[in-house]
Amino acid sequence: MKDMIPASTRALFNRVKVEKFWWDGVQVNIPFHCVYAVIPNPVADHYSVINGFNVPILALGNYHVPIWDPMHKELKSMPKFAVVLTHQEGEKFGLYAYPADCMDESYSISYDEWFARQKIS
Repeated sequence: MKDMIPASTRALFNRVKVEKFWWDGVQVNIPFHCVYAVIPNPVADHYSVINGFNVPILALGNYHVPIWDPMHKELKSMPKFAVVLTHQEGEKFGLYAYPADCMDESYSISYDEWFARQKIS
């Protein structure tokens, strides 16, 4: 799991800032460096069918950003917030968003604690 946080970022800090938000009664925690933007009251530019789901797409400049439900469900209505996340694979950069009902205050924890929380039992 240590590969989830780039070595260049880990080398700069001894703690990770974590953004916390809620969706459908579930708390979601994302490292701050992965959050590109938080958009209140997002409006879908259009919808696309992706993997059998009707997915809302936000038009953000040159980017078309899908809003994915982290619980792998279809969104029945637009969320109160869209938490836009960065994704990089090799030289390719992209954006996607998670829906959020509300945003909580961020918190900071050590990298060791972050990695310990990521272990899947």
